[in-house]
Amino acid sequence: MTEVLFILVMVYAVYVVHSIITSKEREKDKDKAPALKTKVTVETASKKQEIKVAVKKEKAVAKKAVPVKTKAKPKPKAKAADGNLRNPKTGEVAKIAASYRMCKRWIKDALVTEGLLEKVYKTNEIDDAAKVKIDKALVKLAKMEKYQ
Repeated sequence: MTEVLFILVMVYAVYVVHSIITSKEREKDKDKAPALKTKVTVETASKKQEIKVAVKKEKAVAKKAVPVKTKAKPKPKAKAADGNLRNPKTGEVAKIAASYRMCKRWIKDALVTEGLLEKVYKTNEIDDAAKVKIDKALVKLAKMEKYQ
């Protein structure tokens, strides 16, 4: 028990030190004034050999690096319909869940009565092939006027 307590205390200490260090780094970045750049232009007159020097001071624009998040997009599948379905018998309106397991019972029964699925699947019966069938069936059910 003491080992577990020791490990938890150490993890918390590392967290505190890390947060202090990162906050100091952020403050340094905010406090840094943009550096001044100097441009020098030289113009010469043809015969007098006069040299004119113009000095312009410009503020450097601080550019922040923005991390670009790139994710490989999954192949588009038969997307589960977004929206609500209305039970024609009771008038209950229910949102179509993202997964078949979370759908209401009457939606599962409607899929079978409309002939879109052969049966109401149990949780352990759902595999990849069944998921594809179910997703396509949910999209078709959502498009039916009876359930709008």
